[in-house]
Amino acid sequence: MKFRDVPTSEAEGWHLAHSLKLGATKLPKGLKLTVSHIAQLVEADIQQIHGYRYEDGDIAEDEAAERIARHILGAGLTLGVIARGRANLHASATGLLAVPDILGQLNHADEAITLATLPNMSQVHAGQLVATVKIIPYAVSETSLSKAMQEAGKIAVSAFTPFTADLIVSGSDLPEKTLRLTEKRLATLGGEIISHHSCDHTVTRVSEKLKEVSATSSSLILMLGISAISDRRDILPMALEAAGGEIISLGMPVDPGNLLMLGQLGNKTVIGLPGCARSPALNGLDWVLERFAANLPLSRDVIADMGIGGLLKETSSRPEPRAPMPSNTQRKIQPIILAAGRSTRSGTTNKLLMCMNGHTVIRQTVARIGEAGFDEPIVVTGYQAEDVNTALSGISYRHIHNPGYASGIASSLKLGLSFLDKGTEFACVCLGDMPLVNAATLKALASAATRFSEFKVFIPTFNGKRGNPVLWQADMFPLLGNIRGDKGGRQIIHDHEDLVCEVSVEDHGILIDLDTPEALAQFGATEGR
Repeated sequence: MKFRDVPTSEAEGWHLAHSLKLGATKLPKGLKLTVSHIAQLVEADIQQIHGYRYEDGDIAEDEAAERIARHILGAGLTLGVIARGRANLHASATGLLAVPDILGQLNHADEAITLATLPNMSQVHAGQLVATVKIIPYAVSETSLSKAMQEAGKIAVSAFTPFTADLIVSGSDLPEKTLRLTEKRLATLGGEIISHHSCDHTVTRVSEKLKEVSATSSSLILMLGISAISDRRDILPMALEAAGGEIISLGMPVDPGNLLMLGQLGNKTVIGLPGCARSPALNGLDWVLERFAANLPLSRDVIADMGIGGLLKETSSRPEPRAPMPSNTQRKIQPIILAAGRSTRSGTTNKLLMCMNGHTVIRQTVARIGEAGFDEPIVVTGYQAEDVNTALSGISYRHIHNPGYASGIASSLKLGLSFLDKGTEFACVCLGDMPLVNAATLKALASAATRFSEFKVFIPTFNGKRGNPVLWQADMFPLLGNIRGDKGGRQIIHDHEDLVCEVSVEDHGILIDLDTPEALAQFGATEGR
């Protein structure tokens, strides 16, 4: 291909390398100049153009892009409109994208020829752009094009096909949250749980359940034990073998998801779920389920190949990250302390004004939150507001009074949210009658929020039980603002479990609120101001 400056008088038959504006008229790049175009250029006093001209053996950019695109076009893909040397490939079905490693050689054939794709085994949706062929110059030689097309590999999408599954939980009843989360996980891939069972965590009981569900119409059995699978001689693997099944692979080179078991029972695939299956965050289970739904092979070698360049994520249960987090990742967190209620359940005295260890309940609550290093807390008062403020004398906080406190906690929460500074990333919603929460717990919530961007609600747990306070990401503020009456955010949490991150802490104080006279007496609270 010739590519150079050409005198306008000699430019007929050349293509413009760059667009030219002639008054109100624009000649686009790539235009093949005719006698009429030359006249326009002369009239505009343009003495030369920068242009190109094909030579023998040259293949124009659009034709070259299309030929390569069709060469690598596999099942589940469609070819888009080809223009300016670019040919796009789109998924025609929802499923897993397969990109053979050998296609990487295409980019080594000639710098003029490029192929860009999504990562191999990406989950894609119908209509989504998954790959693009781009010819950099305006033409390539037939020799270069042939070299690029020597590799025999095709990009394809393996569509998800509907499937059904049975779920066996051993050692405990099936938590509603776990069931709903698993249903949702499967539903995104076209799967459905048709039965779920609970049994004792013994080889005998689990194997009996496996034999029972082996007769159902499902193609998948999911097993979740009270403890993680740590060895082939553990309860779930031994139960699978006792039921007549086999273990294909135990363990995965991904994190989270290390402790997954893959097996077979008759014509059914069996998956022993890792503990992280209780979380909506991406983990090794998702990769295995995707392959199952796409009818792709699942073997020990397939599992082993998932390790390099695969999943390696922090989990909130680990006290220390594998690498230190940058110091500039501190989030802007605004505590909102709800201290407006009438304290009707705690007797005749306002529980917030009761004394513990020489200080009022509300003072200790606010002081603990102040130790976490967040922004200055907002304290929303209502009932006996003057006395509450007196109890907080000397502590730094922002006071907001809620004259409509009698309508319930929702009005105080909404008012607190309305006073958040611009740029607030999180609100830490705290109850005024929880003075035993450790500052370390609040810091743990903040740390989780920094590390796990896929979640928007962070809840502390102690021995598996959820408590308070709760950290809410800013995207959730509108939902919180729509709550009415004497309700907190429980329903929002229920409706959006996929956005919830449970943060395990060693702090029983998250479960203790001083709602009743019995609770106040148990912790030594006495009247006094």
